[in-house]
Amino acid sequence: MDIQSVLLGFLMRSSMTGYDLKKAFSISFAFFSGLSYGSIYPALKRLENQGLVTKQVEIQDGAPNRKIYTITEAGRKAFLKSLRSPLPPMQPKNAFLMRLFFFSHLAPKDRKSVAMKHLWTVKQMQAQLESVQPAVAAHADRFQYLCFEFGLRFLNDLVRNLSQVIDALEEGPPETEP
Repeated sequence: MDIQSVLLGFLMRSSMTGYDLKKAFSISFAFFSGLSYGSIYPALKRLENQGLVTKQVEIQDGAPNRKIYTITEAGRKAFLKSLRSPLPPMQPKNAFLMRLFFFSHLAPKDRKSVAMKHLWTVKQMQAQLESVQPAVAAHADRFQYLCFEFGLRFLNDLVRNLSQVIDALEEGPPETEP
């Protein structure tokens, strides 16, 4: 889904400020989306220009004005059309696998170092996701929670796979230094 469809999806539940949308986006999509956090406000402007959302400005004393976005009927139709559209073929990209492919050009200690650093990063993501599990379980609908659990399983599998690579690096036949 593109950023506009994601924002329309959030607005299907209720009207939200740009700040609320940024917060919901970062909590909900940080793990599995390649969408840019900085593209939210330009996307809201495009949605408004297309008549898919309306913006109401709420004047506040001593604070910046709040801009509250509401999905229109046209926006609802556009979102549902996007949700029903065929998915593009999946072409997974994994930066670690691209490096692993060329590990023969690194010294054995460097291979292990790169793999261990990546494993540490993945474990940090895993811990972060696990730490918010109670809050997600309390507030997510059934499908949002299925998405969350998918992310947890993905990270668990990634940790297992990286650990196996590291074990193989340690157990492998002696190799010459590059």
